[in-house]
Amino acid sequence: MPLPVLTTAALLGTGEALARSGALPAEIPPVSEIAGWLWTNLATVDLWMAVSQTLTHWAVALVLGVTVGTLVGAAMASVPVVNELLLGTVEFFRPIPVVVYLPIMLLLLGARPAVVILLAAVAALWPMLLQTLYGVRDIDPVTRDTARVFGLTTPQRLAWVTAPSILPYVFTGLRIASTITLLVAIAMELIGAVAGLGNTLATYASNGLYAATYGVIVIAGLLGVALNAVFERLERRALRWHPSHRTQNA
Repeated sequence: MPLPVLTTAALLGTGEALARSGALPAEIPPVSEIAGWLWTNLATVDLWMAVSQTLTHWAVALVLGVTVGTLVGAAMASVPVVNELLLGTVEFFRPIPVVVYLPIMLLLLGARPAVVILLAAVAALWPMLLQTLYGVRDIDPVTRDTARVFGLTTPQRLAWVTAPSILPYVFTGLRIASTITLLVAIAMELIGAVAGLGNTLATYASNGLYAATYGVIVIAGLLGVALNAVFERLERRALRWHPSHRTQNA
C-alpha cells in the first residue's frame, strides 16, 4: 500500500481515537461522524446548490482576474512607460489582503455575489500579473532580434515567440490563481453572508453542527484538489513540447 495512503489512514484513525476518548474538544467530532454526514448529505440538492454557487463565483472571478492580470502584466513588461506608470500602484496594492476591501464593498454593493466575484478576481489578478511580467521579461533577446531580422510581423512575433515563451509562466500563474480564487471566494461567502459553501459553512458552525461544518470543509478541500489536478493536466497537455515536460514524460 502506498505510503501516502498509510499516512492518511493513520492520521484519520488517530483523529477518530482522540475524539472518541474525549482528548479533543467537543467542537472536533470523530472522523466517523464527519464521514457519516458526508454519506448522508452528499447527494442533497442544497449542498450541490452551494457547490455550484461557489464554483460560479470562482469561475467568473478567475476569468476576470486572469484576463486583466495577463494583459496588464504583458503591457508592463513590453512598454517601459506603462511599467513606470503602474509599478508604484501595483507594489502598493499587491500586499494588501483582499479581506480589507470587504467592508467597503458590502457598504457599496451589499451582500451580493458581485462582491465575492470582484474580491476573488483581485486576488487572482496578482499572480497572473507577476507571472506574465516575468515571462515576457525572460524572453531571450536574441530570439526577439532574430524574429525582427526575419521580418516577422507583430502578430507573428506574438504567436511564435512571445506566446511559447510565456506559456509556462502563465500556466503556473493560472494554477496559483485558481487555488487563491477558490479560497478567497469561500472566505468572502463566509464573512459576507453570500450564498455558497462559505455561507453554508458559517450556518452549520453557528448552529453547532460540527460534523456538518467539517464535512463542508472536506468538500471545499476536495474541490481545491480537483481543480488543481485539472489545471495540472491542462498544463501537461498544452506544454508537452516544453523541455521540462518532455523530461518528466521520458
